[in-house]
Amino acid sequence: MNAKWLRWTAPVVILIVGLVLFRDRLPFLGEAWTTLRRADLLPLVGAVATAFGAIAAMAAVMLVLLNIEGHIATLRNCINITLASNAWSTTVPGGPALSAWLTFRVHQSWGASTGLCAWFFVVSGALSTVWMALIGISAVVFMGARLSVWALAGSLLGTAAVVGGLYWATRNPTVLKRWLRFLPARVATKASGVVDQVAAIQMSRRRFTAAAAFSLLNQVLDLAVLYFCAWSVLGAAPSFEPGLNQTSAMGITLAFIMTKLAGAAQVTPGGVGTVEAILAGSLVTVGLTLVDATAVTVLYRLISFALITAIGWVVHTAEYAGRGYMLGKA
Repeated sequence: MNAKWLRWTAPVVILIVGLVLFRDRLPFLGEAWTTLRRADLLPLVGAVATAFGAIAAMAAVMLVLLNIEGHIATLRNCINITLASNAWSTTVPGGPALSAWLTFRVHQSWGASTGLCAWFFVVSGALSTVWMALIGISAVVFMGARLSVWALAGSLLGTAAVVGGLYWATRNPTVLKRWLRFLPARVATKASGVVDQVAAIQMSRRRFTAAAAFSLLNQVLDLAVLYFCAWSVLGAAPSFEPGLNQTSAMGITLAFIMTKLAGAAQVTPGGVGTVEAILAGSLVTVGLTLVDATAVTVLYRLISFALITAIGWVVHTAEYAGRGYMLGKA
């Protein structure tokens, strides 16, 4: 565990030490702070609102998928667990795994079966991956982004294979059960029950469309957060045509996509250090000055990462802490 914490926190510590040691050689940081203090309030409010909208859209995907067999979840409950699990995912070593475990235990406390929980994780993750891959491919085709089309296509095909395998499993439970005979009896019995639970799930086209739409909305609203942050710092909404030391809406979109794809692997808590460097560099590439790009990056991360994570921990403390969810006793 100590090694994990060291591996998780070392890059952040190095980043902080580097900023302190070289602060006199990085005058743009002070200029960026000055620029940040002059940020417009109205688009700043828009950035905060869309950040919570992105969380609500993610929770709506959960609501649609979990209520497929009956009404077991409410939007409020889904928003709470989305915030809390996000806090775990972005803060501690092994966060994504711990986040998934908390979500799984909370879903079970609502009455979801193990099969339904597993089905939710696969489908929601697949939808998010597919949209990100399609957005990335669109960036290459329409915006000239320098991304590996083959890697994006591979991700898309891999996700399609997983979803196809899940669909096949729901239609061929008998075949799966024959394979379970090779497992130890106790494991086979439990696995057989999960197979029956998954096979019982029948998703309508309308419900799938709703889940896919909310998943896309989550990505769009996250992009809107960055757009509003740029508007707040620059004093004018990015339009379709970039001006001097300005960028366009397309430039903001390209910077967002580059950052999302490159920062997918969390090598530090919440991608701290990695995401900021990629986003600031991408914004400079699409036309902003280093000072403005730094200010936009700081504002975006304060809202989309720091604020949302802090609220997530408050929700976790109020709703889930001390109730045995992480220990599997709830």
